[in-house]
Amino acid sequence: MKTAAASTKTVNLERGRTGFQKSNKVPMIREDFLVSAPTVSIQGYVYVVDFGSGSVNRFHRVNKRKECSCGAPYCEAIEAVRLYLQSGGARASDPEGIPPCPICGSKTFRDGDLDGKYTKEPGWRCARGGLRHFLEAKAGRIKKQLAENPWLIPPAPGYPGVRRDEIMTWEECEAVKHKVFLETGYDPTA
Repeated sequence: MKTAAASTKTVNLERGRTGFQKSNKVPMIREDFLVSAPTVSIQGYVYVVDFGSGSVNRFHRVNKRKECSCGAPYCEAIEAVRLYLQSGGARASDPEGIPPCPICGSKTFRDGDLDGKYTKEPGWRCARGGLRHFLEAKAGRIKKQLAENPWLIPPAPGYPGVRRDEIMTWEECEAVKHKVFLETGYDPTA
């Protein structure tokens, strides 16, 4: 992982009527503090900008299209990457080609709007099937994962757990209620 040297500079501030101002005098009290530039490193195809432990959102990821992971169009991380590259920093590698469509085998195109919010998988569209093939492939992966893990609530010591096939559907519940109504003579419509 390549990183740029973090530059630090001391800023002397003087309190006045209008607030803090820069001062050329040597401070009598410790009013100087270190202002450090964010560090930029490369992780795969993106630049990772570290604003330090004092920042609310410490790590930002900026891609080659100048988009930050925080979603802000004019994020400080984008400017930090620009300065990093202008000062001779290493460039992130280009993303490799997206594999062909698993449904029809034709060429696929990257679509950032379809990125997985939780899975972080990149979204794509097929040249032939478009969005339909992307959703079919995703549904196939979900069905496979459900078949591999049948537990809704996994078993624990002293608890048998609940499997997905043990849960009744609304049609099954309706049939049970109807059977109870017929056995007891209760008619809710009367």
